[in-house]
Amino acid sequence: MTQPTIKLNSATSWLQFAVVFLTGITIAMGMFKVPVNMPNIMGEFGVSITEAGLLMSVVGFTCIFTAIPAGAVMQKLGPKTFGIIVVASGIIENVIGAIAPNFWVLLGTRFLEGISYGCMSMVSVAIVSAYFTTEKRGLPNGIWVIWVSVAQLIVAQLANLLVPSFGWRGEWVAIAVIQAVLLVAFIAFVKDPRRVGLDTVGEDVSEGANAQSTQVPQEKVSVLDGLKEPAVWLFSASLCCVAVGCGCLTGLYPTYLQTGLGLDPATANNIVSLGTLGGIVGSVAVGWVINRTKVRNRGILLCVVAVISIVCFSFQFSMTAAIVAPFIIFYTAVTQFNMPVGFALVPDAIKRPQVLSMAIGVLMIGANLGGALSTTLPSMFVDAAGGDWGACVPMVVGFAIASLVFAILGSVYMRRKVLPVRPDVADR
Repeated sequence: MTQPTIKLNSATSWLQFAVVFLTGITIAMGMFKVPVNMPNIMGEFGVSITEAGLLMSVVGFTCIFTAIPAGAVMQKLGPKTFGIIVVASGIIENVIGAIAPNFWVLLGTRFLEGISYGCMSMVSVAIVSAYFTTEKRGLPNGIWVIWVSVAQLIVAQLANLLVPSFGWRGEWVAIAVIQAVLLVAFIAFVKDPRRVGLDTVGEDVSEGANAQSTQVPQEKVSVLDGLKEPAVWLFSASLCCVAVGCGCLTGLYPTYLQTGLGLDPATANNIVSLGTLGGIVGSVAVGWVINRTKVRNRGILLCVVAVISIVCFSFQFSMTAAIVAPFIIFYTAVTQFNMPVGFALVPDAIKRPQVLSMAIGVLMIGANLGGALSTTLPSMFVDAAGGDWGACVPMVVGFAIASLVFAILGSVYMRRKVLPVRPDVADR
């Protein structure tokens, strides 16, 4: 058996993760530069909020249709080469978007953003699964999820700095430059797990770590085998449903603060930036909890996330200007809980570790579908109600309730059908 040249859970493991994390922030900046600039884009191109919402929705739908093929490509190329393609797509999107002559060209560039944003989490999960053991993945996965919160903080402040002088296109250019710098760092420091001896079981990036700790014999698996994991599909459905409400914060809240509460753009962006504090605390806290929760009980964490989300979604569009700042800090923390739990669950919710890349793709289908619907569906309800933001609340709460149901079903299946055939993780 090949001996790994990088020790799991080591400083080098954290270096791999740190570079991926910083690169991911630049990708999320590309995704979330739209909400803080949506009023400017609507004004320049003369489009409605529903049409402008497509700039976010099309990313989610692109992620949905590319998740499974992307999983197959990553399984073939490895996470480093795949990650280079992902970041390059983001750079191209920003460059073309910066010179877009009309709304429809700008919308077209967002398909590239779908490839970039949707696949970056797959790269992160693959790196974490390869370089960290099961009981240590919770913290890096928890930290990873603040990539969105940190990105939102940066793009909001970039907008305040650049838009008055250069317009919204100036932010597109700035993000392209930042992504190019991190692409160089990614190429220089991130190692493909298979090239450092972590490839001893099949072709999947996680298999070296699994083989090292469990001595699992090699077994041939097909790409389609990764689609035959019921627990992953159930957890994916749970993440999809809760993401509909969580996406209201990332995709629509800056606009709500301006049009619903009447705040000026700079104040709205600053308030959204405050959410980063909650996102950081929430992500680290949930990572800490995951690391201290036995694998068989981690599905329960997703159920708890769904219950908390139901409460938050019920009040998100009932805020006043006086209390919206503390609420958004707490609300942002809540929206960071679901994905770290999902990322921690998926490597141990599959019967064969060799299919992890495809299982990640399945998980991301749900998360990305929910993200796509999170701007389209609420916007339709708000427009139909003449700008009443509360009109979308029953819908997002209903999705959160469905998330709870799927989380319960996934947890039961994992405990009864998966863990009995995974002695390597069942007692951890």
